[in-house]
Amino acid sequence: MPGLGNRSNGSNTISFHINGKHHEVPLVGTYSASTSLNDYIRNEAGLTGTKVMCREAGCGCCAVSVTTADHAGNGHTTQSINSCLCPLASADGWQITTVEGLGGEKEGYHPIQKRIADFNGTQCGYCTPGIVMAMYGLLHEKSRPTEQEVEDNFDGNICRCTGYRSILDAMKSFAADTSIEGGGVIDIEDLNKKLCPRTGEPCTDDHSAANGADICGLHVQIGGSQWFRPTSLTELGGVMRNAKDKKMRLLFGNTSTGIFKNEGPFDVYIDIREVKDLYEIKETETSVKFGANTSLSTFIKKLKELKDSQPGFHYFPALVKHLKLVGNVLMRNAASIAGNLMIKHNHHDFPSDVFATTEALGAKVEIYDSKDGSRQTYTVQDFVRRVNMKGKVLVSLELPALDTLDTFRSYKVTPRSQNAHAYVNAAFKLKISSGRQILGKPSIVIGGISKTFFHAEKTEDFLRGKEIKDAVVKEALALLQGELKPSADPVLAPPQYRRDLAVNLLYKTLLGITAPSDAKMASGSSDIERPLSSGIQTWQDKKDEWPLKQALPKKTAKLQASGEAEYVNDIPKYKQELCGALVLTSVASATIESIDPAPALAIPGVEQYITWSDIPEGGINNAYARYTTWPLPAEEVFCEGQVEYAGQAVGMILAENQDLADEAAKKVVIKYKDVKKPILTFEDAIEAKSTHSCFVGPATIGNPDEAIAQSDHQIEGEVRIGQQYHFYMETICSLCVPGEEGMEVYITTQAGDVIQIGVSGILNKPQNYVNVHVPRLGGSFGGKFFTSSHIALATAVASYATGKPVRTSTSLSNTMKTAGKRPHLLAKYKVGCTREGKINGIIMDVYMDNGKSNSMQFAVAEFTTQMDQGYHCPNWRITPTIIKTNKAPSAPVRGPGTTPCSAMIETILEHVANAVKKHPILVKEINLYEKDQKDITGQVLRYCTMRQVWDKLKTEAEVPRRMDEIEAYNRANTWKKRGITMAAVKYGMMLMDHGMPLLLSVYAGDGTVTVVQGGVEMGQGLYMKVAQAVAHGLGIPVDMVKVRPNLSYVVPNSSITGGSTTSERAVYAALEACKTLREKMDPIKAKLPPDADWQTLVKASLKAKIDLAAKSTPFAEGAAGAAAGDHHAYFTYCAAVAETNLDVLTGEYGIDRVDIMFDCGESLNPMIDIGQIEGGFVCGLGFNLLEDIVYDKDTGAVLNDGTWEYKPPTTKDIPIDWRIHLLPDAPNPVGIRSSKATGEPSTGLSAAAMLSLKRSVEEASKDLTGSSTFVPVDIPFTLDKIQQNVGIKLEHLKM
Repeated sequence: MPGLGNRSNGSNTISFHINGKHHEVPLVGTYSASTSLNDYIRNEAGLTGTKVMCREAGCGCCAVSVTTADHAGNGHTTQSINSCLCPLASADGWQITTVEGLGGEKEGYHPIQKRIADFNGTQCGYCTPGIVMAMYGLLHEKSRPTEQEVEDNFDGNICRCTGYRSILDAMKSFAADTSIEGGGVIDIEDLNKKLCPRTGEPCTDDHSAANGADICGLHVQIGGSQWFRPTSLTELGGVMRNAKDKKMRLLFGNTSTGIFKNEGPFDVYIDIREVKDLYEIKETETSVKFGANTSLSTFIKKLKELKDSQPGFHYFPALVKHLKLVGNVLMRNAASIAGNLMIKHNHHDFPSDVFATTEALGAKVEIYDSKDGSRQTYTVQDFVRRVNMKGKVLVSLELPALDTLDTFRSYKVTPRSQNAHAYVNAAFKLKISSGRQILGKPSIVIGGISKTFFHAEKTEDFLRGKEIKDAVVKEALALLQGELKPSADPVLAPPQYRRDLAVNLLYKTLLGITAPSDAKMASGSSDIERPLSSGIQTWQDKKDEWPLKQALPKKTAKLQASGEAEYVNDIPKYKQELCGALVLTSVASATIESIDPAPALAIPGVEQYITWSDIPEGGINNAYARYTTWPLPAEEVFCEGQVEYAGQAVGMILAENQDLADEAAKKVVIKYKDVKKPILTFEDAIEAKSTHSCFVGPATIGNPDEAIAQSDHQIEGEVRIGQQYHFYMETICSLCVPGEEGMEVYITTQAGDVIQIGVSGILNKPQNYVNVHVPRLGGSFGGKFFTSSHIALATAVASYATGKPVRTSTSLSNTMKTAGKRPHLLAKYKVGCTREGKINGIIMDVYMDNGKSNSMQFAVAEFTTQMDQGYHCPNWRITPTIIKTNKAPSAPVRGPGTTPCSAMIETILEHVANAVKKHPILVKEINLYEKDQKDITGQVLRYCTMRQVWDKLKTEAEVPRRMDEIEAYNRANTWKKRGITMAAVKYGMMLMDHGMPLLLSVYAGDGTVTVVQGGVEMGQGLYMKVAQAVAHGLGIPVDMVKVRPNLSYVVPNSSITGGSTTSERAVYAALEACKTLREKMDPIKAKLPPDADWQTLVKASLKAKIDLAAKSTPFAEGAAGAAAGDHHAYFTYCAAVAETNLDVLTGEYGIDRVDIMFDCGESLNPMIDIGQIEGGFVCGLGFNLLEDIVYDKDTGAVLNDGTWEYKPPTTKDIPIDWRIHLLPDAPNPVGIRSSKATGEPSTGLSAAAMLSLKRSVEEASKDLTGSSTFVPVDIPFTLDKIQQNVGIKLEHLKM
């Protein structure tokens, strides 16, 4: 075969460079066709700075840059891509750069790594290498980008910790137009821009190798499949003809496997990336033809360049705007035009934006038939519907030049702002005369309706030749409504919304073409546009206590940015190590009849199947075996027969590597009997009387019945709250290593003590048999407590049974199936208030869905002790009920009780405002807590700053002026509505009963200090605050202090890290240890000269036989000076103002501005605390507006178990204008060094954004229907709920 023989007769290897180092990779017997570049980088090259999480190109943590031949231009090109979906064999001939290749501690950090660290753009750090590499790729493409180009570049990078603002500021500081302090463009020399794809060295001016001269065809065997890489269309045709009877896959970027994961394996893989014939871009006066291999990023770039080249290309900017919403930058760099269209060809229900837009434009595709070399041209729709692509290749896409009278509009309405598939996408092309007549037949293409609906043919025919006027538009919209029959799918938006949305998009288009007679209607034609985001942060410095209370980035931030920070799954592989994957149930309520692991064990490389029967004699099959500190109910590590939720572990497959174990686990056959319909809803559970016991009874304060009965207004309503998954970027990982005297357990957990006790219990060993190591966590948010115990104990059993090290790294899908989430909640309330809106009494029935187990019952206590939040009510009755369903046991998520409490009480205040016909802000402020009032627990609020926080915020944010402006705007606009409201949080801090041990060691040689303490670093800045405290306590620089990972045999019996208070407790422990040490050293210091430095004191102390170590284990009682009998140690007070902008027709919105005033006492580190406030708020936005778990109603299985359907916030879901102020002059009299905790309170403030949007919905509904009915709160308040609650009917759609 021409061009392919050289490589096929060789050693069956591929080669590439990583960070300048040549890698020659033999493929036989080692790898499969599904082996990714990420697998090789991490597992073989040992470069674990490149992370892995979703394996769907949906999170960005796996980003690397690749330098390849540029067949669409000259020379070579460097771009960042997701390594998780890139096949290893595709990388042949590439130059690959990982985060380690940019810089590190030894050789010096790269400017990008420095900048993101200095701007506090990293918290847990797991996503940081991917963000660094995404920026690196952008600067290679454009060394002087604008701030807008930088902000647009991070649509594919998810961060659950930071809230994104600090990341964006750090990256925008490289922009040519930046005004950010500490910013500036990067020098080309610093970027190391010219790396040769052939040698891996800096390139000379001769790029003959880079432009493809040395790239020959490739034919290798890999994992039982053949892999071809032809270099011409002729060669490609030959390969396809020879393989015509085999299962064959053509690929370019392989991005479709992130969506359709179960296709393959294939006999033949053909990588078409080097087929130069498929890159041609040809422009004429009548069209532009793009080669099928044109990447989506290049497609966008060329459209921008060509927009002014011909009059008929005037629509290119509109097309670019739409295409920038396809996937994300990292994906678009790897994906091609042909790939996107082929997904639509193979999966008609896929809402392809390339298809929708190009079909509406009348584009054509050219198809090459390998059978005879012929070429045929088709419309895009005919290609998708009618062309059998067996043996054929898509060669090009041709975009026509349009007439100057042609108008093109397109839309993509998505679950979140970016990196999301469409609820509905639509494209419209109409030729309009000067007299508003439609000339000819318009083109109306709508996706997201069903797999058979493409064109609105009846509506197109009706509009042909019609004049655009009110009567015609109404008839067209009614006709379109009639021909739209959306399919039902539990993970899609409801059919009614998708139909209404499509109708409204046509209305928006027609409204934009003509000037409406009613000026109030004009706003309907425009989209919600998001300008460049910005932020302001203010705080009061306390220089007299520096380095404590100094705004400093984390000491480990640069290590995280360089990929040198080690997480559990980065630990190098042990000899004889096996990898484990849980075998999970697929139904939620049944009995296991039999389990057959034989199909899995037959796979080469699969070693063993572990079940409950492998638990040693006397061991306890309970995830919390022997743990007694908290009343946690028993939960089987391995199901022994009775299945109680889909995703329950029944066993573990052990194999040579993680990918093999994951795939083999799916082959285990489980047969069920007595399968029942699962209980999944409140209504089902109540009907079945399926409840858990509840240790908290009804809480009554005063006489709420009488207070409500005597009130001017009695109001009733309900709040529904969905489930939220933690979405930690590092999934659960456990590594268990058996040794001569016990077992070393490396685990991603917030609760090392629970793990140590649990492993000893399941193995029936003493506790000192188990040593638990917790290096750091890649995020947690409450999610690495319960679930981590299951994974750690299962892995320990496997390691004990085999006598080998076993590592279990759970996939995102399996984690989402088996892990607990924030519980579903239903709250029914009755409220009494005065005419002015002052609340007299509240009665609430709160139902919490805890899943199959009652491990989250402690959260119920928060409903009875924190429901009031920032508002005083003298009379309460709260009755909690815990529902039992066939779901994974619920788990705490950031602010487990307080976040939903905020949503509930803020809803009640908004409902009261609706009833008394006042703005919610005015009602809320007359109900705020005042100093010395008693709260819902009877605790006297001695140091209450709620009023001070509220009033100062209201003034700083100019709330009265903005309220007037918004009211005027809403009167003038029907289809756009702005909203504004405020929220108040009173977060009660509780210090857990367990101690917080800390060991401080001073080294006499140079005076440096090491600290090991009981808290877990998971992004909250714990290590940094401890280092600052030690530096302050000993009077030494922070750089002399290192905080080491949590080790159970150094700091035993540690408290769980959670509830926001661990950092301050650890700081207290550090200060106490310093005090102890200084007391021992003071007599020595007194004998030294006054100017003696620290090193001199240390050496003298050692000479005087002073123990240069100190330990402190403060318990809750000693850590703060709260009054005896108080339920909470102290309260964190904060408030927020949220202003939003709503597109009434679609439900899309922008969070235009958020102002937060936060009383954190005297912050131990303002930079870190503001990062916590931002991260908590954005997590809350996900809770209130975006995130929920969807279950199969028949099986109980989680349906949205990946990034394709589960959508946490991204960079453009955060507030556009975001201002955060730490309340000055507000020391906490009972806090650690006058401080307060910050990790969770701000999560509740995000209810303001949701309720501002809901208020806009009510304003719009009142405009259209005259009704002032209060819209019930159903969280998350997603686009479909927003739009459908307005109540738009066809008669409202006026011209």
